[in-house]
Amino acid sequence: MSIHLSRALFRALAAALALALLALALAACGGGDDDGDDGGNGNGGEPTASRTATNGDDDDDGDDDDGDERELTLVSKNTLFDKSELRAEAGEITIIHDNQDPGIVHNVHVYKGSDADGEDMGATELEAGPGTQTLTLTLEPGEYFYVCDAHPATMYGTLIVEE
Repeated sequence: MSIHLSRALFRALAAALALALLALALAACGGGDDDGDDGGNGNGGEPTASRTATNGDDDDDGDDDDGDERELTLVSKNTLFDKSELRAEAGEITIIHDNQDPGIVHNVHVYKGSDADGEDMGATELEAGPGTQTLTLTLEPGEYFYVCDAHPATMYGTLIVEE
């Protein structure tokens, strides 16, 4: 029985060590700009619960006619996307990906459904920042999942396409 206990203890310690090393690797991968800011979202660099982009109409006049509801901007900064939810009208949708992380590769990959197991709808190439990429897709109404292939644990969100 002591052999089984030792193996179980060894496995538990090995798993804990693996998780600790993974956390350390992810923290080191994050890079950063060392200027002490929080990424500009006022939330300590963490993504907010739900920021929604539609068309860039920020004048709070109640209309959404000042921009294109099929052109969305998604910013990568501090190894996070600036929005966890995007909304657009069905049809041809353009996602402008603004990678503001110098020397860190990011992309935007879109899948149909709620996770990366869904149908692959398209992606930008993995490229080091800073830089801007454009992804144009034709999407029907429904829910889509977007993710950075290089940082799937921290950079993902939902795209809701409406009629």
